[in-house]
Amino acid sequence: MAETTLKTLIDRFRGRPEWQHADPAVRAEAVLRLPASDHELVLALAREDTDARVRRAAVKRLSEVAVLAEIAGADADLGVREEAAGQLVHAAIHEPDEASARAAVLGLREAKHLASVAKGAAHASVREAAIHALADPKSLAGVVREAADPRTRLVALGRLEDAATLLGLAQNLEQKALAVAAVDRLSDPDALKAVAAKARVPAASRRARARIETGEPPVPPAVARAVPAAGDDEAERRAYEEARAALERDAAAAREREAAALAARETQARGELDQALVARREALAALVAQAEALAVLEPAAAQTGLRELAPRWREAQTGVEFPELRERWEAVASGLRSRTEAERAKLVARERAHVDALEALASRAEAVLASGGQASLRDTDHALREIKDALAHPGHFPSRREREQLLARLETARRQLYPLLQQLREDVEWKRFANVSVQEELAARAEALVAEPNLERAASVLHELDRRWKLAKEAPKDKGEALWMRFKAARDQVKAKVDAYLAKQAEQHAQNLAKKEALCEKAEALAESSDWVKTAEALRVLQTEWKAIGQVPRAVSQRVWERFRKPCDRFFTRFQEHRAERSHEWEQNLAKKEALSEKAEALAASTLWEEAAAGIKQLQSEWRTIGPVKKSRTEAVYKRFRDACDLFFDRYKNRDAHAREAARQAREQICAELEALAPADGPVEEPPDDIVARVQAAQTAWRQAGGLPQDELKALDERFFGVRDRLLKLYPLAFQGSELDPEASRRRAEKLAARVEGLLESLAPPKAASAAESATDLAARLRDALASNTIGGREAVEQRWNAAATEIETAQNAWKRLGPLPGAEGRALVERFEHACRRFLDERPRPDPRRAAAPRPERPRRERREGRDRPERPRR
Repeated sequence: MAETTLKTLIDRFRGRPEWQHADPAVRAEAVLRLPASDHELVLALAREDTDARVRRAAVKRLSEVAVLAEIAGADADLGVREEAAGQLVHAAIHEPDEASARAAVLGLREAKHLASVAKGAAHASVREAAIHALADPKSLAGVVREAADPRTRLVALGRLEDAATLLGLAQNLEQKALAVAAVDRLSDPDALKAVAAKARVPAASRRARARIETGEPPVPPAVARAVPAAGDDEAERRAYEEARAALERDAAAAREREAAALAARETQARGELDQALVARREALAALVAQAEALAVLEPAAAQTGLRELAPRWREAQTGVEFPELRERWEAVASGLRSRTEAERAKLVARERAHVDALEALASRAEAVLASGGQASLRDTDHALREIKDALAHPGHFPSRREREQLLARLETARRQLYPLLQQLREDVEWKRFANVSVQEELAARAEALVAEPNLERAASVLHELDRRWKLAKEAPKDKGEALWMRFKAARDQVKAKVDAYLAKQAEQHAQNLAKKEALCEKAEALAESSDWVKTAEALRVLQTEWKAIGQVPRAVSQRVWERFRKPCDRFFTRFQEHRAERSHEWEQNLAKKEALSEKAEALAASTLWEEAAAGIKQLQSEWRTIGPVKKSRTEAVYKRFRDACDLFFDRYKNRDAHAREAARQAREQICAELEALAPADGPVEEPPDDIVARVQAAQTAWRQAGGLPQDELKALDERFFGVRDRLLKLYPLAFQGSELDPEASRRRAEKLAARVEGLLESLAPPKAASAAESATDLAARLRDALASNTIGGREAVEQRWNAAATEIETAQNAWKRLGPLPGAEGRALVERFEHACRRFLDERPRPDPRRAAAPRPERPRRERREGRDRPERPRR
């Protein structure tokens, strides 16, 4: 056996390269690193390597569509097939060459791969080829929903046949064209009702209702027309036709072989039958053939012959059964019985029909006699002639009694009809003479009608004259012929004018009909329009034109009117529905905009500037997303919302002035409340019970009030602290022991100032020795300082200063919580404390930049105008 391609390639290499390694993992890695020049080797590994991992790695290196298609359809491993299919999908989607991309589609089998190509391929023909190869309804529905190209979606929709999938698409698709196309494909009335009741796209609901109303059939699938079959080239199509013909030839050959085998089995079975049985069968068959030959004879002769053959049949078929021969014999017997019964029934029916006809003739003659001479001459003459023929040739009757009774009735009627006929003939002669005067009158009227100018009236009168002439047309021959010629000459002249008039009128009616049919076509074209105002006006114009057009032929008048009215009714019904929906939508939009206006008005007075500005902008964004409202309400609701927004942004633009004004009013209100507690002049009264709480609340509110310019804040501070100090002076006992007790505040302030000063003394460096100080003392002090620096070092010094900074910060926080310090003594304590804090910051050593900076206490500073808490300064 010839060596494989892989072995041949192996022999070309010396040594043991990695792609020949025993470990499949090593071989797989080696395949991925092979150079592009070893393409033939990669191809051989992809087809012939025993391990699926190696084949999968080789497939990753391949790009030939034909090879990938072969592997995707023939490899034993699912992973290898998936890898090859993935390569084909990538080629079909991204390959620039359209022919190569379509060839890649031909190699795909899985629905998921074909769906991916249908959704994302770069070429339209490739996408349509993938859709043509798809048969799974779920995959086709996915293409309809997810494909980026609109035509691809429509083509995939045209391929769908599953009713449930089409119903789901018609209800849930959000693209108008696709949803309407899905509705057109539905054939089940219940499905159309479901779409009309519940669909995301209103156009789909309207289309479903229209189809329900009109009974329009579904649109047949368009894929066969819109999408070329895969392999659209002539060579591919020829190959496809040859393959199909070969399959048909194979199927025909298989059927022939099966038929031949069946015939052989039947021949063999017949050969095994017993010769005696064959002879018996042949004898029975001969009897059956003789019986079947009787079918050409008359029923009576055939029945006699069958009775003669019956004993021989019973003797020949004793002890053996041939169902097919028995069926043939019984069929012959049954046929003969049926023929005999049919012949007997026909005879009875003919006799019955003959009796019925004679009875009807007798009844008709008796009715003529009972009419009292009102019957016509013609009817009487015909009845008498038929009675004479019936009596001359009576025919067959079912019974003798019926024959005698019926012939007696006819004879009696004949005797009575004869004198009646003679009387009628005389009456007709008299009537003819009387008709002469009538015909003369009609001829005169016809001659006078020749000069009638009103052809409409002439046509009506001529019709009436014709009717009356038919009634009086019987007249004596000598006078009747002349009167007829006279009447006919005048009638022809009038009729010529009337016919010309009617022809012109018919032509005008035809023109009017053409105009009205043209209006019908225009109305039908506008019936489904959604340009409501313009279409309504256009239809009203068409209706006005319709009224201006004259009459049409009476036969089509109602039909053409109903055709014109139907599209008009259809549009105006849809227009009313649209207006109702639009009014409801306007009401909802108006409610939403009024709610936004209320929110904007609530935010317009807010002083939380940034939050309110963000809220106003959010409301403006929401306003833009809301649809229109009724035109008469648009300006009012917009003005309300805009005024609220303008008010807020005017206030926001001047927010500093508003804040200052609010702070000024708040501070003046606090001063006014405290001034109300202090009597103006006169004796000091008892203070209110809650004076301490009210003053504390006023002081807290004063600290939290907004900032003001320095000059305004200074004046208000003097006013506030002046009235507060006055209250403390007027009611010292009321404030004793509280947070506002000046004496308690002074003691705490002295302690805090002493505490800070003590920290400064403990941290101060040693002073220079005086002249009186002995050298011994100076040496001792230097020795102690050196020992301190040696033991603790610079780090110990920094730790002491950091600890002191923390204590000073704590003292500053406690100072902020102090009560009032009025008078010169209070001002001195404030200056003392602030001076000590400033000294600490000035004398503190600069920190080492290599170390993390320790927290620094606040530098005492005067209260800024922003209104933050600060130690109270004594006021004059």
